Amino acid sequence: MEDNKPSLQATLLCEGMTTDEHGRHTIYNEFSQYTMGYSKPFTILTIWRGGHNCLNESYTEKIEVIAPDGRIVANGENGPFSLSDNTYRQVNSVLLENIDFTNDGIYELQVNLMDSQNLIVDHHCEIITVV
Repeated sequence: MEDNKPSLQATLLCEGMTTDEHGRHTIYNEFSQYTMGYSKPFTILTIWRGGHNCLNESYTEKIEVIAPDGRIVANGENGPFSLSDNTYRQVNSVLLENIDFTNDGIYELQVNLMDSQNLIVDHHCEIITVV
């Protein structure tokens, strides 16, 4: 079955990422949880793969971190970018600073891929555990 829309291949939380002159990415200190009250800048890294027949479309990625009480405690955006077909890959990173991890619990990382009409093409929700 062919997928006509881009798909999210990976979402990582890390301290940072660099890309060398050959397009190779180095990810620094990937992690899966945070400590309550401790807010150090971190990067959200996403990897998208194009779908079939996406030739004339551009996309924007929107990211939000949502606290257990529903507050948006961080957000960021990448784009526009294109993913013409399934041979295309897009690696994005968003640096988030001053995030309010005041309370422990499960925070949500919402990743939305928007098309040029600002409609959601793809949505993912990951969790960030704050202890």
